[in-house]
Amino acid sequence: FNGKVILGTRARKTCSKSFQAFSSVNHPDLAVVQDDHLLQYMSCPVAEKPTFYDKLDGNVGLLKLIPGTKPELVAFMTQHYDGVIIESFGVGGLPEYGNLYEILRAAVERGKIIVMTTQVPNEGSDLTVYHVGGRLKQNLRLLEAYDMTTEAAVTKLMYVLGLGLPDDETRMLLRKPLRGEFTA
Repeated sequence: FNGKVILGTRARKTCSKSFQAFSSVNHPDLAVVQDDHLLQYMSCPVAEKPTFYDKLDGNVGLLKLIPGTKPELVAFMTQHYDGVIIESFGVGGLPEYGNLYEILRAAVERGKIIVMTTQVPNEGSDLTVYHVGGRLKQNLRLLEAYDMTTEAAVTKLMYVLGLGLPDDETRMLLRKPLRGEFTA
């Protein structure tokens, strides 16, 4: 993109009109193209040939928290989706008003996959920083996106749920980087 080579799992569209439409989030550029030459900074493991998957789980929801998000909306999403990614504030957490915590606890008990991420593009989430996130991570089987982009988190959840694996294997795959989508 505009002379930069970026890792696809870290790509985010950051400009709507310019040639520099995509940026690499939380990962350095892999290379640049200058005067028709590739100047490579980093290399990534590359498969001999691509593998294509067509069994993505399209039943994944994305909820961007805003001040005053209604608990009924969170309940609806956890009832109607196999997995939900929640974009929280700052380093992550859940407001303590209403019964949001109980709604997520019940969803996880029903086998739903809940992934917490942040609305902030750089540096990622860390649920352990504040009480509102630490309680979620310690007491519930929520997963965390860390420095994964929201786009990568949605795609990864669709891919892993589409594999149809048992819950523990699904969670294990979601906790480990598969294609450089987050920093281990």
